Amino acid sequence: MAISLILPIAIFIFALILRYYFFSGFILGDDPQEFALCQHVLNHGAILEDQLHLRFGVWFFNVISFMLLGVSEFSFFLPTVLMSASIPVICYFLLTNWGYSKKNSFLSGLFVASAPFEIFIGGLRANDLIFTWLIALAFLSFFIFKKKPILQGESVAFFLWFAFYVKLWLVYLFPIILIYYLFKYLKKKEWKSGLSFFSASAILHSITAIIWKFHIDMFLPFLVEHPPSYPRPTEQLINLFQVYPGYILYGAEFGNTLFGFIPYLLIILLTLKLIISLYPKRFLSEFRFDKFDYYLLGFYGSFFLFLNFFPNTFVFDQYYSIFRIFRYLTPISFPMAIHLAKLLIDLGKAYFKDVKFKKYAILIIFVLIISVNIIQAEETTRPGRIYRNNILEVVDDIRKESPEAIVLDSWPSIFLEFAYLGDMDLEVNVLHLKYTPADYENWLREEQYNFKEGTMLITSLSSYVYYGCRSCGFVLHQFENELDPGWKVYKEYGTLSYLPIPEKVIVYVWEPELS
Repeated sequence: MAISLILPIAIFIFALILRYYFFSGFILGDDPQEFALCQHVLNHGAILEDQLHLRFGVWFFNVISFMLLGVSEFSFFLPTVLMSASIPVICYFLLTNWGYSKKNSFLSGLFVASAPFEIFIGGLRANDLIFTWLIALAFLSFFIFKKKPILQGESVAFFLWFAFYVKLWLVYLFPIILIYYLFKYLKKKEWKSGLSFFSASAILHSITAIIWKFHIDMFLPFLVEHPPSYPRPTEQLINLFQVYPGYILYGAEFGNTLFGFIPYLLIILLTLKLIISLYPKRFLSEFRFDKFDYYLLGFYGSFFLFLNFFPNTFVFDQYYSIFRIFRYLTPISFPMAIHLAKLLIDLGKAYFKDVKFKKYAILIIFVLIISVNIIQAEETTRPGRIYRNNILEVVDDIRKESPEAIVLDSWPSIFLEFAYLGDMDLEVNVLHLKYTPADYENWLREEQYNFKEGTMLITSLSSYVYYGCRSCGFVLHQFENELDPGWKVYKEYGTLSYLPIPEKVIVYVWEPELS
């Protein structure tokens, strides 16, 4: 009994350590919107006319965290970090439920915990991770309540209903769910779980729809009000459909890997297993497809198929799509990692059972691939960590110097004002919205003589690392003229080496009487 508790706890702690070490923080273009959302709900309640506020799963956990711990970087990221660290534990319980040994399930959990994309997405704040965590719990409850079909259907329905109110994309899993329950009924005449699932889903969604109707006179606002999408010309579709596969196989916009070697090895082992399964008499091997392979393939295969090819707004006269961002792939990351871990165990059991070191063969394999994962996680998270390390150094110096005011780009100012320096009586001067360096240069030239002496100007921390405006803000190499002589260099920090034109973060102090 003790070992059954120690192993999942050890996996959770290992995952937390990795996410702490590779933590990235505020690096996504959505961060200001979601940070402000959680603050608004905490202080004023939800705006039920806004589609993002209606998706209560997006802010629910953060508002609880803010209530308990106050508003800070720590409390903002804590819920999703804990969710991310618990997914490898879910992997452990899945594999033990499928009949794998505790040792091999433990190794698989460590592998999932160390997967580069899992570490990366666990070290920032993406509502896709909340969505992923809920469907992971649904996937787990599907198996642990297999012998209790009514409870199985109800628990899966609850978690998927909750996930729906994080992202509408939950519907991308429904085709495979429908196929499964239809197959179970036609093949084995088993209907209790399916009836329980669809009945519970209907009740939960009907109650929610009635509540919406009562409050905002609309049954399905989440389907009517959704994030904007854009029509794509037919000639652009080939390139559009290659974006997500590119993120999986090649990496992010800076050339850093996201999924690492996992998709490549997964494809190789799936192909090998398929060939052996199709020709069992020619290839006398135990390395064949089983029902759990089909479950996993159905899970991430269904989601990826619809995510990549189905119009986001269900409009078919043209193909409509939102901007394709890597975080949208979060729901397929952990089932892919679990599947690879399972395939490696299956491979080891099939081909190493007669060798002298069979007891250690699978262990050696996992130690090697976990090591590679961690190396690739360093590469994956490097741009975000460079950005955050610079911000934290700047924050430390602002606290040390205690200036009356600071000047910086508008979007990062949100986090300095509320997450990092919220306890300071600090005037924050910004040019709101996203503007070009020329706009910032003109604004600074006009406003700087109104600034208090000792005001600190922070340059080059412009927008965010990913899908941000890298050409916005105080990007000095794009200024037409030098800064006013009244701006004295306080300190030079690290270089943002991931930018197309790397630039150092520099803090200046306004001392006009010395100019």
